[in-house]
Amino acid sequence: MKKRNKCKIIIADDHEIVRAGVKFILAPHENFTVVSEASSFAELTLILADNTCDILILDLNLGDKNGIPAIHDINKSYPSLNILVISMFPDDPYAIQSVQAGAIGYINKKKTSKELLNALDTIIDGKVYLNEEYTDTLLYGTELKKDTKPSIETLSNREFEVYKMITSGISYKDIAEQLNLSPKTISTYRTRILEKLSLQNINQLIHFSIQNSLGNSE
Repeated sequence: MKKRNKCKIIIADDHEIVRAGVKFILAPHENFTVVSEASSFAELTLILADNTCDILILDLNLGDKNGIPAIHDINKSYPSLNILVISMFPDDPYAIQSVQAGAIGYINKKKTSKELLNALDTIIDGKVYLNEEYTDTLLYGTELKKDTKPSIETLSNREFEVYKMITSGISYKDIAEQLNLSPKTISTYRTRILEKLSLQNINQLIHFSIQNSLGNSE
């Protein structure tokens, strides 16, 4: 490991054994100090508000808030924070989606402690870290950087279906009937769609839809 100023790290994972394992890996290396840890997104939100750190090691499945929307929210509140995602989910497609959402690195939990240290070294140098075997499979010209705006590509097939129906002016009740789902389920999909697109309400969602249909990037 290169000699540097001590890097402050927060670990967010809902499994205590994972947090303990990461701390054990980092303990012998004086470059790193773990300043805090969180077992949920709610707890992480409080910790980030009261602590400064250089790198957040973030599980992609925290339980109370999961996946790409969690990265979006953290990046929106703390744009200068370096987020290294660790996850059991496969690199494809989650690694690219994580980086586009605002993370600076992605590592699978099946990898070795040496790769975790390499990832942290790479991030400290200001570079994006992805597994080399995975990057070799990416299409030429794939941009390894944060998207400037949220994309409908982050929606699942069902979420996109609900998104199209909502923005077409169909009522929740009618959407539920057409999709053979409960109105409560449609409301849940609406909440997820707004979170993934970093929008606050249906009016913003409709405006977003109009911009995308016109190819407007503003």
